[in-house]
Amino acid sequence: MNIKIYPMVKQLHPQEGECKLSALGLVSCSEPVEARWWNEFPEHLLPTAQEESHPFRYTAGEPIEISAAEEEQGYVLSVSTSGIVVQGADSAGLRYGLDTLGQLLAQAQNDTLPCLTIRDYPSLKHRGLMLDVSRGKVFTRQYLMELVTLLSKLRYNVLQLYIEHTFDFQRHPEICADSDPLTAEDITALQEMCKANGIELQANLQSLGHCRRILTRPEHMALSESDMFWSFSTTSEGSFQLLDELYEEYLPLFESPWLNVCLDEPYDIGCGQSADAKARGENLYLTYFQRIHQLAGKYGKHIMAFADVFLRNPESMAQMPDDVIYLDWCYDPKEHYGTPAKIGASGRKFWVCPGTGNWNTLFPRLDGAVSNIVQLLREGMDAGADGMLLTDWNDHGAYAQPGPGYYVYAYGGSAAWQGNDPGAELVSAQVDQVLGLEGYANVVRKLAEIYQIPPFWSKNRSECGMALFDEPVFGQAIRGMVPPETLRAYDLSLPEGIEPVLERHSQHPLRPYFQITPSVCGQVREIVMEARKALDSLADGNIKDQLLYLTDAFMLMTDKLAFSRQLLEAFQTRRVDIAQFLQMEDQLRLLIKRYVRLQLDYVKIWLSVARPSEIELSITYFAHIIERLDYLKEWLSVQRELTAAGRIVDYDFDTYETAGYRTLPTY
Repeated sequence: MNIKIYPMVKQLHPQEGECKLSALGLVSCSEPVEARWWNEFPEHLLPTAQEESHPFRYTAGEPIEISAAEEEQGYVLSVSTSGIVVQGADSAGLRYGLDTLGQLLAQAQNDTLPCLTIRDYPSLKHRGLMLDVSRGKVFTRQYLMELVTLLSKLRYNVLQLYIEHTFDFQRHPEICADSDPLTAEDITALQEMCKANGIELQANLQSLGHCRRILTRPEHMALSESDMFWSFSTTSEGSFQLLDELYEEYLPLFESPWLNVCLDEPYDIGCGQSADAKARGENLYLTYFQRIHQLAGKYGKHIMAFADVFLRNPESMAQMPDDVIYLDWCYDPKEHYGTPAKIGASGRKFWVCPGTGNWNTLFPRLDGAVSNIVQLLREGMDAGADGMLLTDWNDHGAYAQPGPGYYVYAYGGSAAWQGNDPGAELVSAQVDQVLGLEGYANVVRKLAEIYQIPPFWSKNRSECGMALFDEPVFGQAIRGMVPPETLRAYDLSLPEGIEPVLERHSQHPLRPYFQITPSVCGQVREIVMEARKALDSLADGNIKDQLLYLTDAFMLMTDKLAFSRQLLEAFQTRRVDIAQFLQMEDQLRLLIKRYVRLQLDYVKIWLSVARPSEIELSITYFAHIIERLDYLKEWLSVQRELTAAGRIVDYDFDTYETAGYRTLPTY
C-alpha cells in the first residue's frame, strides 16, 4: 500500500502485519471530538465508549502500548494487528492524529491497514491566515464558515479578519455606513465554528494607518494626522478615545487573548498634527504603541503588530513590554530577508508573515508567493519564530478570485507544519484531496506559468489586470516600453538602464509598466487554452466558475490588445477605408459585449462568496473600460463619416479624449 499523508509526517515506521478493521472490538475516545474530525471514519470505528485510562487518546480494538507524545499539538498513531491507538500530547494533538488516521482509513484496501507507527507534530505552533475583509470583499458568513473547515484540513490553527471599517460598530455606525459590515453575531458564530475546528479566532483591528474610510467621516476628520487622511494623529487624545470606544465594543467578542493592532505603514506620522512633537525629538510611534498596548490591556488583550517600523530601529523593541508579538512581513520573493534574524536577536516573540500574492492581480503571483513562504519560514524558524501568519490582502477592491489562492493556503499550511519546503507535487496532491477537486492544482499551476513570462510579474502588482482594463488607444500595454530581453520574472532587480517608478499615491517604487508584445500574448493564449482544456474535467462548482472566469479574462485581455494594435497599425498607413472602419466598429461592439458578460460573471461569483457592498470599487474598473471602448467606437464612426465626406481624418488621435483615464490603480 502506497501511503499518502498530508502534510508529510515527521516519522513513519512501517511494521510487519495488517490490521483487519472490521474485526476491531471496543472503540473509545477520552475527549468529546467535534464531528468534522470523524468524516473519514466508518461507522464501526466511531467511539461508543469513553477512554478512561489516558487523556487525549483514541483506541479501537486492543492496541499495543505506545510512548507518550511529547511535543505540543503532537501525536503518536499506532496500527497493530490487534488494534489502533492515537495518543495526543493535548486535545489539538488528538485531533490532528485523528485527521491522519482518517486519511489512512480513506486509503484502506480490503478492509485492512498496514501496521505502522507515526510520530508527528507541527514545526510552528501557530499557523495562521489573515484575510482582508476591508478593501473589497466582505465575505459572507457562509463563506467564512466553509473557509474555517478548509483551513482546519490544511492544519491552520489561527484565523484573523483584517478590519478597518467593515465591522458594525453600534456606537459609531458612521464608520461602517454603506459597507454591509460583519456583525457581532457573525463574529460569535464564526468563533464557535473555529472552536469546533481547532482554530483560534483572533481579533484584528487596524489602529493607526490605513484608516482613510474612518478618518474621512465628518465625525473623525479632526483625528487625522494629515490631509492624507491615512493615519490617526498620534498626539490627539481624541484618537485614543475613539479607539477605546471601538475596542470596548469589539474586543469582548473574542475569547482569544490576542489583538492584532497592525500599526503598519504610518506614512504620514509626524507630518501634520504631531509635527511639533516630532521636532522636539519625541518618538511618536513608540509612545503611541505603548498607549495602544495599555488600551488593549484594559480589555484583557495582549497585542501583536507588524514590525516594519521597529525594524528600522530594532533596539527600540527593548522599550516595549515583553508580551508583544512582532509580525515580520515581506511579500517579495527574495533569496534572503534578514529581518527574522534582527527580531530574533532582540529576544522578542515574533511570527513571520508571507503573502499569498493574490492582490492587485487577476491571478496569484503564485511562484513568488511560494518562494516567499518557504524562505521567510526558513529564516524565521532559524531565528526562533513562534508562528506564521499568511496574509491575504485585497487591495483596490479585491478583483482577484479567492479560489486559486487556496493552493497558496495549502503551501503555507504544509510548510509551517513540516518546517520545510513541502514541494509542489505534495501540495498539489494535498489540495486536490482536501478540496475534493481532482485536477484543481494542475489548472492552477498551468495558469501560474503566465506570470513566468516577462513582464507580467511586478512587485505588489501584475500587468495582466492592468492590461485588461487599460485605455485601448493610449494604454501602456501597447505603447509602453518593450521589455528588455534581460527582464526576468520574480526578480526584484531591473535591467541596466531601467529605473523604478513611483506612481501617484504610491509609497513604494514599482517596476515600470512594460508593453505586452504580440509574441507574449501568443504565449498567454497557449497557456490559457491548455488550462481551459484541463478545466473541462474539473467538477462543477464555485471554484471551477472562478477559474473559467479567469481564463475568459486572460483571453479577453489578449484580444483587446490585438485589436488595439490592429487599430494603431491601420491608422499608421493613413489609408483606412469605409469597410475597415465598419469592421473595427463591429469588433468594438463584440469586445464591449464580452466585457459586459465578463462583468456579469464577476458579479455572480462575487455574490456567491461576499456581500454586495464594496463591489463598486472593482465594478468601476469594468465601467471605465466599457465606457472607453464605447467612446472609441463612436469616435471611429465620426472618422468614418469624415472619410465618406472626403474630409481629413484624425489619424494622429488629436481629437481623441481619454478624460485622464489610464488603467486601474495598483499602487
